[in-house]
Amino acid sequence: MDAATSKMVSGAVKHPVLLADPWFMLFVLGLYLYLVNSVLPQFMLFRKPFELKKVMLLHNLIQVVSCVYVIREILFVTDNGIMYFWKCRELGQSAEHVRRHFSLAYFLFWLKLSELVETMIFVLRQNRTKLHLFHHVATLTLVYVLIHFNQNGSAAYFCAFLNSIVHIIMYSYYFVAAVADKSIVRSLRPIKKSITVIQMVQFVLMLVQLPTQIILCGVPRGVIVYFGTVISAMFYGFYDFYTNAYTSGQSVKARK
Repeated sequence: MDAATSKMVSGAVKHPVLLADPWFMLFVLGLYLYLVNSVLPQFMLFRKPFELKKVMLLHNLIQVVSCVYVIREILFVTDNGIMYFWKCRELGQSAEHVRRHFSLAYFLFWLKLSELVETMIFVLRQNRTKLHLFHHVATLTLVYVLIHFNQNGSAAYFCAFLNSIVHIIMYSYYFVAAVADKSIVRSLRPIKKSITVIQMVQFVLMLVQLPTQIILCGVPRGVIVYFGTVISAMFYGFYDFYTNAYTSGQSVKARK
């Protein structure tokens, strides 16, 4: 099955009502941006940060379990060949492969939607960043593109595969840091720095995949441009965060 055939299979699928067009996603993102940029900051204006420890623990646990499920499903729909990212891959060898391909895409949409709650938690804890905001908005739109404009079959899941691995590491760290003794948390701090490096590495690998999809698989230019722009912006955002949070801080300490 080549890219054209994958497109025909995708076009023949009847998506769930809320995912059939972009209006539900745009409504949710609009509401999300309004809440985290206006309503919640106003609410927190004269209040102390909320702790929300139990909520964060639950959120972190759900993310880890969900990402394990995503990896398992990706391995199934790609017949354990997801790491051969340069190959064009059909949607599936059977109707079951195609069904689980789209079921996984829908699951990813709702999973990324649930991650918007994380920003709200951060605002209530007075710990939000513009990078955090952009990241969650962008990833939701990328999953929508996966559902509706995917022409490179299951190879498109390479990015979700990498991201799920990163999220398992990241949310596991956050979970342990929230429940562990302070001395243990201090000893784990280097891991937090390493997580940012791992996040940047995943974006580089995603960008490495792009030329193969253009040359070998004929993915539409508009999809490639949007995806490449978003991933490049994410890499720059995380690099800038890394520089400001770690390199700059180390420079200041050195000068002292």
